Amino acid sequence: MSDHRRGDTCSVATVPFERKTKMTDRDPGDDCQGDIIERRRISASRSRLYGPALVAVGIGLMLSLIAAYAVGRWEQRVTKVEFEGVAATELIVMQNGINEYLSRLVTLRTLFESTNEEVTRSEFEVFGGRLFVDHPGILRVGWLPRVNRKERADYEAAAVNDGIAGYQIRSLAPDGGLSPAPESKFYFPVFFSTESKTSMVYGLDYSTEPIRWATLVRARDNDAVATLPTKLVYDPKGDTPGVLVSVPVYAKGTSRTTIPDRRRNLTGFVVGIFDLEQLLQSIRTASAASTTITINAYPPELGPGGPQYRSVPDYSSAPQTPQSMQDFATGTHWSGALRIGDATWQVQAIPAAGGRLIARYDRALIVLTAGLIITIFVAVYLGLASRNSRQLALANRRVLELAQTDILTGLPNRAFFLEQLDEAYSDERQRGGAFSILMLDLDRFKNVNDSLGHAAGDALLRQVALRLKSALRSTDVLARLGGDEFAIIQAECDDQRTGSIDLATRISKLIAEPFLLQGHQVEVGTSIGIAMAPEHRSDQEQLLKKADLALYRSKSAGRNCFTLYDEAMSAELEARNTLESDLRDAVARCQFELHYQPFFDFQSGERRGLEALVRWRHPTRGLIPPDQFIPLAEETGLIVPLGEWVLRRACDDATSWPADVKVAVNLSPVQLKQAELFDVIRSALRSCGLPPERLEIELTESVLLERAVENHALMERLKGIGISLALDDFGTGYSSLSCLTAFPFDKIKIDKSFIGNLTNGHKSSAIISSIVALARGIGMSVTAEGVETHEQFERLRTLGVNFAQGYLLGRPMPLGDSKVSLNQIMRTWVQRCAASRGMDDFGRGSLNDASHIHGSFAPAQHHPRSLAG
Repeated sequence: MSDHRRGDTCSVATVPFERKTKMTDRDPGDDCQGDIIERRRISASRSRLYGPALVAVGIGLMLSLIAAYAVGRWEQRVTKVEFEGVAATELIVMQNGINEYLSRLVTLRTLFESTNEEVTRSEFEVFGGRLFVDHPGILRVGWLPRVNRKERADYEAAAVNDGIAGYQIRSLAPDGGLSPAPESKFYFPVFFSTESKTSMVYGLDYSTEPIRWATLVRARDNDAVATLPTKLVYDPKGDTPGVLVSVPVYAKGTSRTTIPDRRRNLTGFVVGIFDLEQLLQSIRTASAASTTITINAYPPELGPGGPQYRSVPDYSSAPQTPQSMQDFATGTHWSGALRIGDATWQVQAIPAAGGRLIARYDRALIVLTAGLIITIFVAVYLGLASRNSRQLALANRRVLELAQTDILTGLPNRAFFLEQLDEAYSDERQRGGAFSILMLDLDRFKNVNDSLGHAAGDALLRQVALRLKSALRSTDVLARLGGDEFAIIQAECDDQRTGSIDLATRISKLIAEPFLLQGHQVEVGTSIGIAMAPEHRSDQEQLLKKADLALYRSKSAGRNCFTLYDEAMSAELEARNTLESDLRDAVARCQFELHYQPFFDFQSGERRGLEALVRWRHPTRGLIPPDQFIPLAEETGLIVPLGEWVLRRACDDATSWPADVKVAVNLSPVQLKQAELFDVIRSALRSCGLPPERLEIELTESVLLERAVENHALMERLKGIGISLALDDFGTGYSSLSCLTAFPFDKIKIDKSFIGNLTNGHKSSAIISSIVALARGIGMSVTAEGVETHEQFERLRTLGVNFAQGYLLGRPMPLGDSKVSLNQIMRTWVQRCAASRGMDDFGRGSLNDASHIHGSFAPAQHHPRSLAG
């Protein structure tokens, strides 16, 4: 493990820094897009110029619509009143016709109540036939006498004598058939009828059918005409909407004042069966009914909730169409009641399709057309009057905009930005105000160009421009400086520093949201640098430079963040430039040296190897810790030659050590991207003659997230020649069980952050115990780093950790030109331990080999870890 943290990078910026490729704004596709944006701007200005014409169009259109609406409403009311009048008239005609038919039935009752003698069958047939001649819709009229049980046989015999063969009093079965009526106190059979003597209706006892009997009971008890919509027993046509009308007949000269009187003096019923559809049609035909409306008559249906009406009409004056059915169903109809006896049919009417009672709004259309013509005439006149002045204004404005507009995004360009910056300086000097400059650079933009093409990159820039504009006020200035660089001038804030920070925060969140490009979801970020005037001002050029420095700091900090300039950045930049120059010289002159830190077996105390850690011996500054130069080496690419030197030097040094001691070397993520890395490692081993089994390569978890397939293949090749692999800093970066199962590691190195908290709480112990159990289950060993106290050492040994490394066991030490051997490193370590506890605690090992470790050790002073080469 190296002793510098390489995992402390911003999680949203996983792509290494690369120099952005400048956009080619002169691409023909960009010119076309710029023309589209320009036409949109011209269209917006034209709408403002043609304001009077547009106002005239709006007013004229509004007045025309209001007038047409008023006339249309008037036409609708007139048509509705006329339609309702026609519908009411038609209902009155039908009601009068129905009343006439009912009055004829009542007249037939008079035949039975006005004579002292019994009415004969021939008299009934003659009288009934004359009453209903030329009255279609009457299917039959019958006489239902009240027959006592003792009189049943006499009535049946009398009917047979009158020519009705096989006459019997019969009841209606549930399946529609007829059977002899069961014994009862009385019967009400069909005795006389206008039907032929062979009809099946003769002898049908209405008292045995509950619905018909209920109708007869209503007629008897109320001394009124009772009506029932019913299915016919004898229906030659099929599905005839039949109506049963019953009229009670009482004995001549008897009382009918009370219900008991009516029940006692009842002699029978005159019953008429109507075909309601034919009946109403004949009434409307006889009265020359209007054809401008369509009428439906819906029969009643008594239920528990009161009177209801069936959905299928008994009568319809016109064939049913989907439109008419919808009109009847939605309630856009006229409704009335048709009384037949004691029942009510609901009559609904709608205007007939194509009839004169449908509102056509002809007058409203005429008014609307006239208003539109007048409006168009006025608008055209006003528009032509503005055209000449518009053309000259557009020509002058286009020249100015082309000089100060970025064609790709439609934003102002660098020239316009610098001009606005001069104006901001002038305002600041005159009024003493403050303003800020925000420099923006897109993160991972080059990846979009490389993977999806420049067309997608152009589309991304346009979408970014739109998002940036949505985050700004009308007083802010936004410009594209070139490539993926943008700049903003923000002024007139109550607190300029707070306003700039708030704006940068909003922009970071907006740009971090995904973009949709050519069907792909792309995520980029933005790095922002902020400089403020007059706080950071010396002149315009210096302010821009300071904003650039803050931008560079944002990119160095991990990208997708913002930084406010402070004076230390200039000093840091100068120091960084100097350090980079010195680093290049150091690599060329080999000013580096390796320090080695041992690691030991917990149980036996035997040495197992040493980890190589690089140091920079600067000629004037002395020993520079790796956390000050390794990140710079990785950023500049100098880590590649430096890492190769470390590898070769460590392998060469290890050849002089005992054969059972390994050398551990760290590899940087940048090195893993080298296609020839395997050849470099194999060449280093061959050149010094070190067996591959004695080399251990340490990799951090972060390198497994990128180029997983290529890295896995490299690791398999290294394993194939005998090199062992260790997973460094386990538990601090991107720990995942998939890393342990998918990649061929031999060892897990637990980060020292868990070791430091080992004796202060049980959580670290539980984590380490779980890691040890996991490693054993998959055949890996475990090394604990940063062991600094005896308590830590004993606790780790109890938990079953395999190897220990830390200041308690030995600090990193150089071999140096004095050829300090491994035995010297071990001897120093053993002497320090002996001074603390005495030799008896170290078992049987000698001072020279330090092969066993027992007991406790004095805590060592903590120091930062460093990166290996």
